[in-house]
Amino acid sequence: MKIKFVYIFSFLLVVNTIQLVVGQGVENTPKSLRESLSEILEERESIEKLRIDYKSQFEKEWKKKWSEKLLVDVDEKDFFIKSVTAQQLTLFIKYEENGVINSFQIKYLEEVKEFLFHIKIDNKENLQELEELFKIINCYHIIQTQQNALINPLQKLADNFFYRTTYLERLEYLYKKADNEDKERYKDFYDDVQRFWSSAKTQSLNFDKIIQEHLSKGTLDYATVLMLVGKMYTTNQYYLATKLINESIDKIEESNDTGNYFYQAFLLNLSSLYMLQGEFEKMLEVQLKQKELGFLNNEVMLMSTYLQLEEFEKALELSELFLNENNKSNPFYISVLHIKVSALSSLKKNTEAYTACLELIAISEEENKPINSGTYYTLWQISKEKKEFKDIEKYIKLAYSQSVKEIANLPEMGDSDISSLLYIRMFKFYYFMKYSEVLLECGKQEQIDLVKLNEEYNYFDYLIKNIMLNPSKLDKQQVIKLSEECGDIIYLMAEKMPSQETLELAYNYTLLSKEIGLSSVIAIRKYAADSKNKEYKNLFEHWMQVRKQILFHNKNVDIDSLRDISFGLHKELAIKTRKEVFSKIEENDISWKKVDNALKEKEVAIEYVYYAPNNYAALVVTKDVETPKFIPLCKEDELKQLIEPDVRQSEKEINDIIYNQNSEKIAQLIITPLLPYLNEAKTIYYSPTGILHGLAFDALKVNIAESPQRFGKEFKLRRVSKTSQIANKTNLSKRKATIFGGMNYDDQAIDLSNERGDERGLIVKNKKTSNSATSKNEQIQLVGGTFNYLNGTLKEVDLINTELTSSSVEVDLFTGTSATEDQFIEYCKAPTPLLHIASHAYFSPYIKKENIKEGSFKGAEMIYSDPDPMNRAGIVFSGANYFWETGESYNGKNDGILMASELSNYDLRDTKLAIISACQSGVGQSTRSEGVYGFQRAFKLAGIEHQIISLWTVDDAATQKFMTLFYKYFIELDDIDAAVNKAKDALQQEYNHPYYWAAFVHVQ
Repeated sequence: MKIKFVYIFSFLLVVNTIQLVVGQGVENTPKSLRESLSEILEERESIEKLRIDYKSQFEKEWKKKWSEKLLVDVDEKDFFIKSVTAQQLTLFIKYEENGVINSFQIKYLEEVKEFLFHIKIDNKENLQELEELFKIINCYHIIQTQQNALINPLQKLADNFFYRTTYLERLEYLYKKADNEDKERYKDFYDDVQRFWSSAKTQSLNFDKIIQEHLSKGTLDYATVLMLVGKMYTTNQYYLATKLINESIDKIEESNDTGNYFYQAFLLNLSSLYMLQGEFEKMLEVQLKQKELGFLNNEVMLMSTYLQLEEFEKALELSELFLNENNKSNPFYISVLHIKVSALSSLKKNTEAYTACLELIAISEEENKPINSGTYYTLWQISKEKKEFKDIEKYIKLAYSQSVKEIANLPEMGDSDISSLLYIRMFKFYYFMKYSEVLLECGKQEQIDLVKLNEEYNYFDYLIKNIMLNPSKLDKQQVIKLSEECGDIIYLMAEKMPSQETLELAYNYTLLSKEIGLSSVIAIRKYAADSKNKEYKNLFEHWMQVRKQILFHNKNVDIDSLRDISFGLHKELAIKTRKEVFSKIEENDISWKKVDNALKEKEVAIEYVYYAPNNYAALVVTKDVETPKFIPLCKEDELKQLIEPDVRQSEKEINDIIYNQNSEKIAQLIITPLLPYLNEAKTIYYSPTGILHGLAFDALKVNIAESPQRFGKEFKLRRVSKTSQIANKTNLSKRKATIFGGMNYDDQAIDLSNERGDERGLIVKNKKTSNSATSKNEQIQLVGGTFNYLNGTLKEVDLINTELTSSSVEVDLFTGTSATEDQFIEYCKAPTPLLHIASHAYFSPYIKKENIKEGSFKGAEMIYSDPDPMNRAGIVFSGANYFWETGESYNGKNDGILMASELSNYDLRDTKLAIISACQSGVGQSTRSEGVYGFQRAFKLAGIEHQIISLWTVDDAATQKFMTLFYKYFIELDDIDAAVNKAKDALQQEYNHPYYWAAFVHVQ
């Protein structure tokens, strides 16, 4: 049966909007091959004659002597002459028969890939040229197959040569018009190409070409769909595969042909695809359909899905039914018993769960099967809840010792290990830490093996760095959660049993765990962007291009398909570069001792940390100290009472509560306990965590010598993402700057100079709302407002422009109607060392779409209802109000709102300092391990090392004065922190209230 797919054209549009990067790079044309033909033929004849002579002359030694002769000065030869040598050696000498030849082939491999995957066919070739090209193709295929079994050369040739060039079309044209003599002469060559292409085409991952061919031939049947789906699995294009299968299922159901074999196969694949995408509710729907139709061979997967969806009663019901109807000889019996244990444990049916665990252990021992470490862990959890102290230590120790055996039975770790295998290995460290926690709680800390602790931690360090290089969000979330639980125990050990080992471990763990996910993505992007490996570089550029397509797609493009392609490219790049990127990460690894070595006299490093249940503490390193210090500080609830008002108030009123009324109390919690270690200090590097990200430390009042002083007055404060940054020095050039300001936010960019805003924030206006029933629900909210013109931003950028140009800094200044998002995108193509944007910015809270009132602004609704915090942080450019109200771009231009997710896609490493002179540019969703999701994260992903951002809605006039002062001092002092501090000091002479001067912070 032939089928049509409604969505196919949308799919083709998606892929066709992506310009494959393989066509970029060094230009190679057949012209040089054409000119070299006679030399190629002479070289091949000469090599063949030499081979015959040496075979006769040296007999058994002829290959060695012959190859040695051929490889003399081979590196200095022309590529095509070198290719003849490679072809001849490949024909007569086996792989790994000669190490020198292997070295030559490895070098040649890079050259031949560069040639084949960038060559341009000019359609002037004759059959002889095409034949020589095919010999080069064949040679590449053989060498690549021998060198790396993980790379499929047929797929590379299909997609990066045959589908990309007109080679086949040109061959077909020439062979058909050839006379009988040429047809006879080139028949074998022509047939060889057809056979080779037939094999290569089956390996292609160029889905748009494959589908186009099948559509044109009318051969897109169910068998072909299954073939395509199988290939999409290998490229992680799960969404595209899901669409293909769903289309097929719909067609079969419309024809009432559900007894069809393909129907069963499609349902099975669909269930697997939903699992890989984490869509467990949809997976359950498919499994229930399979069960209803009698296609479900066993219900183990169904039970597991209920567990994933936390429908524990249903999982328990099915598992008990299965266990009652089967005995332990059933191969799934133990697996189902595991599910029963998990369900009972989750339902807090501890007595039954305990009994089921013991049954599981007994059966495993009887059947001579290994006992899962997780079973002992469950017994530990139950014993802990039942407070059966004699069993608590026993079971967690058994869980650890069993995990050691499990890992010993796993194959040795390799460069290609998938993250799930690495994740399993992490439980060994997790169980060890839980065992250590039990000993600590029982007062048996002397039994904790500190040597084993460091061994296990080093193993954990290796695993987590590798796992975080994988783009899977599910893997990362699980690993971060597990890591944080281990961190809780590490900090508890530093608190309860401080020693050199535990304190060093606590500091090193902090440097490892803070922003580890962010650091991993940056490491991959940086390595690939700078790599000399063309394949890595092309993959990276392709990935970035698709990410931009996601952000700037037209309405006819399937956005989910683009996301699917992006994920596949990210994963492929991560897997291929993992070994090299991991080596770079290890090479640049910073320990607490390196932080200490980077400190100068009278400098201190402070790492703020959070650990369960809700504790804040600080790790302090002073110059030449023997070991870090761990200082417990306060409970998070104590802090929240002081910094989160009970009732909604204005920004200035909230600021007054935090930095005036409660300032000393806050400082007593998070700064005063550290003062004994700051006696000699002049400069403090500090790294916040959790809710501390939102505090302006320099504005807090610290009681020193019985006299309350602002913390920033007593010390030079330098905020860093983590204190390992102290060791990284940046050379900041001021030769060129790009400045945006004085934007007109109205859709038609009319002069709004008479409408001014006092704050650089979203002005919310009252709007008429619907009288629908839902509007009475207190949870339903209206979103809208408008961005008013800011007089101060125009004055600010004009003054900065004057200051910089008078200091011989070249400035690109964009104001009014020229200060658009489109212009910002142009800047991203050639970024300057300094970037300054003076405008509105925002971070919107997340509101579910169903909780947004009718009558809300459409664009605002789209932003507020997006669960991704990187899409809810925005900087506003000219014309943004039109999109904010309508949800559409004005006059075919960009919408005027630069989201954090958009900014993170650009490579802005040439920009060393970004200043966002706007409200809330530093605000976002704070996390324990990953910092702040918003523009702070976006700047880091884009590669910008220094940023000046604001922590609250800022006053327009005060901001303009602060920024002008900052640039004056920055030009004078050539030090970002010193310029920020001096500008704040100067501003305090006019504005005493921290609301006006303390909002802006420098983050490295």
